Amino acid sequence: MGLTLQSMRSGASQILAFILQRAPIMSHLALILLGLFGPVYCPMATSLTLLAIHLTFFACQTRSFWGVLAAYRGVLNHSRTDWPDHYQKERNKLFHRDGECMDVLDYRHVQHCIIIPAYKEDLATLQETLDVLASHPLAQTSYRVCLGMEERETGAVAKAEALIEHYQTTRRAFIDMAFSLHPGNIVGESAGKASNVNWAARFMASRIPESEYHYTIMNILDADTLFAADFFLSSAVKFALAPASRRAVMMFVPPTLFDRNGAEVPVFTRAADIFWCCAGIGGIYPSSWVKIPTSAYGASLELVKYCDFWDCGPEAIGEDMHFYVKAMFETKGNVYAETIYSPASQCNVVGAAGNGAVSSYVNDMRARWSQACRHLWGSLDFGYCWHRVLTGKFGQTRKQNNYMALTTSEDELDDTPFCDKSALPMKQISIFTEDAHAQLASPASSINTDATAVEDMPELNLQSGKGKAYGDYDGIIVPTPRRAEEEEALMFTAQSEPQSDYSLKMRFMPMISVMTRLYEAHLMLAQVTLLMAILRIYPSVVHRNGHMSWSDPWPRHCTLTTCTTAFFSTPFASSADVPTNLAPGMQPAWMMPDVIICAMRLAQMLSIAGILATVGMCASHDYYHRAGAYIRWFESNTLYSRWQQGSIRTPDGKPPARYLGMEPLQRFHRKWPRALVDFAAVPSAVLYGVFPMFYAQVRHIWTVKLTYVVSAKGKGVIVAPQTADAVAAVNADACVRQSMDASRSRPSEDVLAFRQGVRQRSSVNL
Repeated sequence: MGLTLQSMRSGASQILAFILQRAPIMSHLALILLGLFGPVYCPMATSLTLLAIHLTFFACQTRSFWGVLAAYRGVLNHSRTDWPDHYQKERNKLFHRDGECMDVLDYRHVQHCIIIPAYKEDLATLQETLDVLASHPLAQTSYRVCLGMEERETGAVAKAEALIEHYQTTRRAFIDMAFSLHPGNIVGESAGKASNVNWAARFMASRIPESEYHYTIMNILDADTLFAADFFLSSAVKFALAPASRRAVMMFVPPTLFDRNGAEVPVFTRAADIFWCCAGIGGIYPSSWVKIPTSAYGASLELVKYCDFWDCGPEAIGEDMHFYVKAMFETKGNVYAETIYSPASQCNVVGAAGNGAVSSYVNDMRARWSQACRHLWGSLDFGYCWHRVLTGKFGQTRKQNNYMALTTSEDELDDTPFCDKSALPMKQISIFTEDAHAQLASPASSINTDATAVEDMPELNLQSGKGKAYGDYDGIIVPTPRRAEEEEALMFTAQSEPQSDYSLKMRFMPMISVMTRLYEAHLMLAQVTLLMAILRIYPSVVHRNGHMSWSDPWPRHCTLTTCTTAFFSTPFASSADVPTNLAPGMQPAWMMPDVIICAMRLAQMLSIAGILATVGMCASHDYYHRAGAYIRWFESNTLYSRWQQGSIRTPDGKPPARYLGMEPLQRFHRKWPRALVDFAAVPSAVLYGVFPMFYAQVRHIWTVKLTYVVSAKGKGVIVAPQTADAVAAVNADACVRQSMDASRSRPSEDVLAFRQGVRQRSSVNL
């Protein structure tokens, strides 16, 4: 009976998932039908829908205007704050208020785990990112850097080892530096940033002593994202000052800033990135209930573990937003996100070099189109959230048993839970179970029907060949090796460490705000365009002879009295003064109801107000851009020069606390009035906003899988149906691992040459 009930629930959940995956495009189709038939059959519903959509648009644009304006002021204030002094003052206030500071940490003890997913990234890009991080005052005492490499990339290990040798072995730039190597054949995973980050985060979580979890922040940034030193310093200060219960659910969200290569990309790309940047900044002002990160962010390691790290299925392609909304549901809306007004410096996307200026321009626009499609593919989060709402999944969900490790009885028990530099994956993941009906685990609580559906992964026991299995570095999943009692290889699933049972109460307003933000991000722009466009071309009058008038032949005055009467008394009525001397065939058979006319007038007013807010948002963005790309760096460099000259002294002899570290090598300034020309490229909002939205959501009818980066090689998963096949795979993995260990102990000539090339380039660029 219990199994039948569970099967019924699982089936109902899958049906709901099937529907919600297609909910965005279904809502657009429903809106089209409402626009076509609503004025005749349900004018009140049509009017209220039109007003609700435009009211949301107005509120969204007004909020974005305020958010960007707050970011401009916030960046200036943030870069001018002496954060150690701020920490001391706030600590003293807490002491005088409470008489003790038991919960307060020493900000200098806060550790920053920095994960940099890097798939086919240029060496120069990684070098600049690491150079900037290494220039920060806290780097040598607080930064643990992990390069998230992909097994699919040829030469990834050599590249990572060369960088680690230079920055860690030679320069000792960080307290710790390592790399993880994410396999491309894990069942249920989709290639992308989320799966890479998840693998690297699990690796680093096992590498960090458990006693340090409560004062470790896990930071995620793209390979081309650069942070000033005050991002990590202010995060540490705010984290240290927060109560212990709040620290466990904290996130740190910076604004984004495209300030590097803007002069090299098409104007449409620049304009689209400005709008996208403003959309993110507009929601992270300090008093906002919901602060969705964009691209780069930080989260307490306790929160990451509580949420069971990152989802990796197709629905998690919007890694930053998906992790945030997942954390909100896991904690019942209790995520405490701090806005850190130290912008994440980023590059505009560029395409492949063409044969000429025109072809390069077109390639750049195509690259931006691909990026926009990937961003809007994240509308799967809309269905993910509604699935959790409708199934009542508020609070911590059951851990997913999908990460596997191999070991043999010949593995010696080792107190070291991680390898020295890297985490190397199994070449193939072979799965065997005696239960013929067992299902393979998906990395996420997927609500999408294309992802592998699972409930559990049983423990697997395989007969072993002799030798070490290719997987003894899998301490990234299980911190200590396991020895089987008999001579056999044991394949087992990995569980996250048990979490503290936080007594979290449901917070409804943040959850409502999350759902509203998802609507704004994934539906609003298309629906504002659709419904108003349909009503604009709708006939105002249908005459008895069948002719139609597209404009109202008899003026109607939308006074307050008319609108009130239409909305509350006569929604189907029309108050037009129709002449009595009309020809018989010209008598109106149907007229647009007053309620629709009034709603369209009000919606037009809301649209104009929203557009004015958008203009203010764009103007504020240029002030914000100047503050983030120029003013803060100029002030920091001036302060540093004065310190070098001896006119400023510090107690410990180190650079001033307001020193931001090394600035990006490439910077792009927006100068008025020339910069205003970019905003003439308003069609880019349609080109890179509405069209990719429709493209992604139409494709969601039949798939959730998106390939947006050409992989070096295909992804293959082996599911072994027989024990003999699984044992053969284990033995093959052992041979591969032994040969790799030998090659790692004696670097090949290619690796040595690669390392020498890094050293030569480093001597020039560092």
